[in-house]
Amino acid sequence: MVLSFVCVATQANTLNIMTEEFPDFQYTNKDGKFIGSAVEKVKAVLDKAEIDYVFSINQWSVTYNAVQRNSNSCIFSIARSEPREALFDWVFPISRFTTSFYGLRSRSYAINKLDDVKQYKTAVIRQNFSHLYLNDHGFEEDQHLIMISSFDKVFELLTTRKGLVDLVILSDVQFDHKSKTQSATLLLEKKYTLSNLGAQLYFACNKKLAPKIKEKIIDAYNALYK
Repeated sequence: MVLSFVCVATQANTLNIMTEEFPDFQYTNKDGKFIGSAVEKVKAVLDKAEIDYVFSINQWSVTYNAVQRNSNSCIFSIARSEPREALFDWVFPISRFTTSFYGLRSRSYAINKLDDVKQYKTAVIRQNFSHLYLNDHGFEEDQHLIMISSFDKVFELLTTRKGLVDLVILSDVQFDHKSKTQSATLLLEKKYTLSNLGAQLYFACNKKLAPKIKEKIIDAYNALYK
């Protein structure tokens, strides 16, 4: 369904802006409106560039793979990292972020460094920044990581399926947002923060995106933010 949607938008010369629910950066509120600090920034730049665009919101793994297949597409908010560097054109930065492991308040965890986390099972979204970062530091699927498609039920999973999942890794902004609406987060606390200070979220595009479109986006960003 996502790919067919992409094809229709491409035929109409509309730029596909692919993303996921990632509060507070981008999310759908209770009124069905897509909002967030990243959404505001992306809209401001694209409107300034006078480009027709449409948002496509899906699970991260779907979004991440689809934007690499469709030349007339861009993605946000995506963390810039070495494994991804050659996959996209990194058009403009959106915001910095920090990422942490969260576990039960009632449980004692022996974590003083990243390698200590390997004794536990950590839930992580496939193909997101944390997944790639942990893979790069020796974490393996099934042995150290439990792959999930979204964080919708992960807090309940932590509290009800002890032994299956010990920790969840996500951005601190994301946890703070969910703590406002999900009571299960009250049972959790931050256990360890990744040493990724300076990590940054970006608006990135397919490497085959028409150069004129990319130039218009860059010029608009520079006019607004530099």
